[in-house]
Amino acid sequence: MTLSVQISTLLFSFVFGFLFAFLISINYRFIYHSNKVIQVLFTFAFVLLSTLIYFIILEKLNYGALHIYYFIMIILGFIVEHGVEKLRKQ
Repeated sequence: MTLSVQISTLLFSFVFGFLFAFLISINYRFIYHSNKVIQVLFTFAFVLLSTLIYFIILEKLNYGALHIYYFIMIILGFIVEHGVEKLRKQ
């Protein structure tokens, strides 16, 4: 795998983590719904769709090669979005 493919995949993973956290904050009322059936169904569908989208795009970027640092970048993007969200609410 070339360096440019690795860098683009790292950037995509970071942006995906950021986007995932943003979508969770948008869909907060469904994910944390008082009705447990709605909560479980929506959370399952949300995670399944997000995972499917990530792996489809990952297949296009680098033929589906998966490394631990891609997951680290997703987590980092998630954390950065939460930091931005806290700064925006202040």
